[in-house]
Amino acid sequence: IQGLPITREWIERDEAGRNDQGVHIGVTSKNAKCILVIEKEGVYNRLSEERLYDRFPCIMVTGKGVPDLASRALVKTLHDELDLPVVGLCDMNPYGISVLSVYHCAGNRMGVDGNYRYSVPIEWMGLRPTEVNALHEKHHFPETVFQALTDLDRKRIESLTDEMSPYLDDDEKDEVADHMKFKVELEALYWLGADFMGQWVYKQLQRRFA
Repeated sequence: IQGLPITREWIERDEAGRNDQGVHIGVTSKNAKCILVIEKEGVYNRLSEERLYDRFPCIMVTGKGVPDLASRALVKTLHDELDLPVVGLCDMNPYGISVLSVYHCAGNRMGVDGNYRYSVPIEWMGLRPTEVNALHEKHHFPETVFQALTDLDRKRIESLTDEMSPYLDDDEKDEVADHMKFKVELEALYWLGADFMGQWVYKQLQRRFA
């Protein structure tokens, strides 16, 4: 979905897809292969400008950081009614992974709107520590893209990798615990070329869904 605001209509739909005024709100897709949830609005805008969805048929959604209830309800509706897998794109840092985890389980602090309400299985596509290491070995990022972890970051890593944490699987928890020794933002990919991020995301999607 490109350029459309996410409104409360997605929360107010009943099981038949009608809002409180009786208007039916349906979703259709001719050829989308997945739903791409993007953490950051700036990255979403850039990939939209590059028309990633034309190169690889996908529905692009951003919650502009931590998603609100309407954003989660939209992704849930798209996933359920179109039977499409959901993948997430975020910064390589514990905050970014935490943003994606909200689509999976919003937690107790959100009350009735938390936990597994509007929950979807969302794959952590990237940016992942092992991918950053591989890209750095091949292309050599400038040192300025690597940011030190804060005490809050380390606490988030402990929470994400706890055996009771519901989002990441065991291999992903090991990757975070063993390899997330610094932070790298998605925008670091622009150091490798103005169109590198779009090409990289396309290859990631192609590898999973082609």
